[in-house]
Amino acid sequence: MRNWVLIALIFSLILPLQPLHSGNNSSRTDLAEEITPFQPVTCMFELPSGIEDGKQVRCGYISVPEFHANPDGPKIQLAVAILKSQAENPKPDPLFMAQGGPGGSTIDSYAQTLLSGNDLLKDRDIVLFDQRGTLYSKPNLYCTEIDRLTIETLDQDLTPEESERLSYNALSACRKRLESQGVNLSAFNSLENAADIEALRLALGYEKINLYGVSYGTLLALHYMRLFPSSLRSVILDSVVPPQINFIPNVAATQDQAFTRLFNACQEDQACNREYPHLEKVFTEVVDQLNRSPSRVALTDYETGEVYPESLIDGDTFLAGIFQMLYATNLIPALPRMIYDAHRGDLQVFARILAIIVFDRSTSYGMYYSVLCAEDADFSPSDQNLTGVRPQIAEAEKRSPQAFLNTCKMWDVPPLDPSVDEPVHSDIPTLVLSGEFDPITPPVYAQAAAKTLTNSYSVIFPAGGHGQALDGDCQIQIIQSFLDNPYQSPDSSCIESIRQPIFYTRSTVVDMPVILRLLNLEPLPSLTLLGLIIALLFLWTSGIIFPIAWVIRRSQRPASAPAPTTISPITPPSSNDFSVTASNFSQTERKTPSLIKISSWLPPLASVLLSLFLTILAITLVRMVVENDNRLFYGVAGEIRPWFLLVWMFLLVSLGMVVACIQLWRRQEKSIAIRVYYTFLAIAVLFCVTALGFLGAIIPFF
Repeated sequence: MRNWVLIALIFSLILPLQPLHSGNNSSRTDLAEEITPFQPVTCMFELPSGIEDGKQVRCGYISVPEFHANPDGPKIQLAVAILKSQAENPKPDPLFMAQGGPGGSTIDSYAQTLLSGNDLLKDRDIVLFDQRGTLYSKPNLYCTEIDRLTIETLDQDLTPEESERLSYNALSACRKRLESQGVNLSAFNSLENAADIEALRLALGYEKINLYGVSYGTLLALHYMRLFPSSLRSVILDSVVPPQINFIPNVAATQDQAFTRLFNACQEDQACNREYPHLEKVFTEVVDQLNRSPSRVALTDYETGEVYPESLIDGDTFLAGIFQMLYATNLIPALPRMIYDAHRGDLQVFARILAIIVFDRSTSYGMYYSVLCAEDADFSPSDQNLTGVRPQIAEAEKRSPQAFLNTCKMWDVPPLDPSVDEPVHSDIPTLVLSGEFDPITPPVYAQAAAKTLTNSYSVIFPAGGHGQALDGDCQIQIIQSFLDNPYQSPDSSCIESIRQPIFYTRSTVVDMPVILRLLNLEPLPSLTLLGLIIALLFLWTSGIIFPIAWVIRRSQRPASAPAPTTISPITPPSSNDFSVTASNFSQTERKTPSLIKISSWLPPLASVLLSLFLTILAITLVRMVVENDNRLFYGVAGEIRPWFLLVWMFLLVSLGMVVACIQLWRRQEKSIAIRVYYTFLAIAVLFCVTALGFLGAIIPFF
């Protein structure tokens, strides 16, 4: 018994990222008479700090025909965000970007990242547009019914039949609602979508454009290449499915291949294999165990703040979640550890990431099914080949093709002409990008598309997942090199530095689980950190108080006594001399201990050590946040491990302060005021030690 609704949701969130197959049976290539002016509006998304609406970015809408073959018919509004180049004289040909799905929002996916200082904006404008039916465009084919079903069934243990029935009913209700609002679902397909790009180019007045597409966006770009070749300067295809391949029957096989690559990569990595040996065996045990006895975890909807404490996670849900995480290049290094954590019963990090997937509200499922059912419902369930596929994957996927076809029968949109599945032949300069770990659009798909693109350059990122463009400096460098000269093979030498994923092991991650709680502003760790900072500030006062006290003591010291009278060596000693000798011996015994002598130096030294450590830790955390470093789920970057020696030096100095404080009171050294002040310093330093222990900063050095 499993939560098949949750499994179906996870896989439906995977499938919208995939390319689809289209053709040309209803679009027109002459769209000049359809041009409508760009209508500026206040940006429909939150702008990063320092970015001015109308200056660095211009937002607006253009109207396009519902069917381009009927320009006088109903209209659809496309949301557009034009990101202005940082150059004084930008290139005349902008970069248009198309998100995957179908149903994904280009503006939601890229606007904030690109506006936060990305080199792709270096010398040309970037035009982001939400495809018809997606988030900011009008109408938006969003299915709120899917959201309600997801929330209602998070804690339910459903059979496959129950799950399919509930999902079918929710989608049916969504379809009826959209139709009642006047939405013509047949208008939402890749052919009309491609014509929209041409209408947008004309409306904005560009002679030629560079077009980037990712996942489904690659197929959209291929359609545009076929329909409007003269409008293109260059094309970038990122994570490709060529039109001649139907990806749906192949999902189980490509998924299985991605897991094989993950397990092999960990085995070949010395550190990963040492910490996570027999990864595939452990993964299989986790899936089987969770299917026998599902776990309950808390899933947090980060948009609403609602927590669902009894969400059910079984083996198939775990498998689907790990599969989804293989899409993200920056999550791949965490997967071996996540699998081992699950084997130990710890699903905390898995649940945090799963919640982001489950409660994502950026995908328009109406658009998704309208496009898919028109283009990819031309297969038979028998086309699915499960030979050699791992039993757990085969079991989870065997029902998917028929369930998809059942949904398409209900969705009832007309199929496109079979000619849409023909390969695209073009000599337009094309950069083809692939990730070696891509679980749904593997490099062989890109190779199939490139065969009929005579001026294409293929680049495979050995550590990459699904969608490469913004995964790192190397990717941006290659894209920029291609855009500078599309007729020359781009410089891809930087790939040598990212040959394999850098898995999360002891050498790359310092375990400090409380860090994520701090970043989420949870009360207890936040108050602990605040107390640590206040105690540290109090320690710093010793750098002022003790120098002042030293100056005062020096100014109050009496003048030097006269030199003693020389005693003749022939003078016999008197009885009083023995008493003087005894007195000197007593004073020697009461000589001030060295620890008390240096006691005034210990608090400032402790302040310096702790301040230096916290500064290095803060700088590291800021860098990790800016770089979206997922090691934050576990702690901090392993490169700073040697700096944790400062913590242990602080602990030794703290111990010295406590001992010195005890000696000051026992020996009645220094003034009462100084002793009381020193006692408070010792209490502050003990609080700092306790806080460091709570924050997990003591053990990581070892």
